[in-house]
Amino acid sequence: MTAAAASMHEEEEQEQPGGPMTWKEMVGVVVALLSIPLVLYFYVAFAMQLARSSQDEPARYSVELVGATGIAPAALAPVAAAAPAFQLLVRLDNGRIIDMNGGCGDVVVSYAGVPLARGRVPALYVGTKKVATVAVVATSGGVGIPEDLLRLMSEERRRSGVARLELDLWLQRGLFTCRVDLHGERRASECRERNFIYSS
Repeated sequence: MTAAAASMHEEEEQEQPGGPMTWKEMVGVVVALLSIPLVLYFYVAFAMQLARSSQDEPARYSVELVGATGIAPAALAPVAAAAPAFQLLVRLDNGRIIDMNGGCGDVVVSYAGVPLARGRVPALYVGTKKVATVAVVATSGGVGIPEDLLRLMSEERRRSGVARLELDLWLQRGLFTCRVDLHGERRASECRERNFIYSS
């Protein structure tokens, strides 16, 4: 065999593929193949969670004034003959992607910063993307409205057509405040959350 032929034979031997895979190489291939479905599973799960998160919206409270009694114009009586009472509808719109416990608490109805009545808000349990409404009655405990406050209320009604009441919802989830029109068109008023410092 000539030197050139020997050299070509060596090159052919080097180009020939190696022998069968070792058990370590086979294990590596199997692990790589099995990991593909696992990677796809986590990718799909992450994509679904991202899509759900984009639909997550904050919960919203709103209050509607259904009726009011014991509110007499100052021109008719210096003090209302009957103690004031307010019929309210408290609504919780759960925009979250999880069920929500709205908690129970109190509602305080005020005018010009003066509390007029107080009521108890029952617990609200609302499912995902659901809405719950509860009826609440706020009363004054037999105390009428002072003359100067009735006069101020009447003046506001003459000036703007309605007197505006302030409502504070003291719930387990925080303090929420909204305003409703007295003797105005019935509509739900959305509440806004307020920061407050609690001291015992």
